[in-house]
Amino acid sequence: MRFLAEFILRSRMQAIAVAATCLMLSLLAPPVSLLAAAVVALVTLRQGWREGLNTVLASALAAGLLGAIVISNFALPAGYGLMLWLPIWAIALALRYTRSLGWTFELVTALGLVGVAAAYLLGADVAGFWQTRMQQALRFLSGQIDFDQAQLAALARYMTGIAAAGMVSSLALSLLLARYLQALLFNPGGFRAEFLGLRLHRPMAYLALALSGAAMVLEAQAREAVVNLLLVLGVVYVVAGTAILHAIFVERGHKGWLFGLYGLLLVVPHALLPIALVGLSDAWLDWRGRFVPRDSGSD
Repeated sequence: MRFLAEFILRSRMQAIAVAATCLMLSLLAPPVSLLAAAVVALVTLRQGWREGLNTVLASALAAGLLGAIVISNFALPAGYGLMLWLPIWAIALALRYTRSLGWTFELVTALGLVGVAAAYLLGADVAGFWQTRMQQALRFLSGQIDFDQAQLAALARYMTGIAAAGMVSSLALSLLLARYLQALLFNPGGFRAEFLGLRLHRPMAYLALALSGAAMVLEAQAREAVVNLLLVLGVVYVVAGTAILHAIFVERGHKGWLFGLYGLLLVVPHALLPIALVGLSDAWLDWRGRFVPRDSGSD
């Protein structure tokens, strides 16, 4: 990974080559898009907004040219690149100036919340929109005509939140990867301390509690909108909860439990809720303050 970071930062052309190539590969393997976004974030974190923006625009052009050669389509990869890289460029810029993962992740979450709120304020039938799109996608992928409409309708009610949560997750993971690469070169050990010290601010915790209460008393579309907002908030609290548990396990000498923690994150979706609750409750309970000495250098 150190070699990759050095290669990306050695010149603009090398950064563009890695970003554009990873973008094209992500059309076949979507997780590679995290690395494509991390390239832009790394350049922005290290070299500032102008170089980051130049890399975004040039990489989109390069991806479009690759697309024209490989799949005879310039617009698809170029447009996809701009949609992927402009948000991560803005978020990386926020981290560069605030130097706070907490504030930056809260900004990412706020963008997701605004997107969900706008969808419900401006759209007459948000669930109906998603149900129609899912039916079209399923017909294209499977060729079937009949689907369980009740299941589709139930899932469609929360697709806005799922989509926004996916966007927030991708931005957060790409930013963490870029920060890790930056620390490898310029601040060894710094990423570990920064991530394990991740702390969110209390106003966002109050917002999460207020929305949770509203979800229990509201009905119909209002409740649906609130639940979708909670899905977005859940992402940042899963990240915070993971950082807290990682720090505590290491301090207590339970490094083997880390495999269980990250294994649960990958394969057991139901584990996300208790981990998010750890992140949320930290606003009042300060778990690291209870279990991790202030001068402890967590692994």
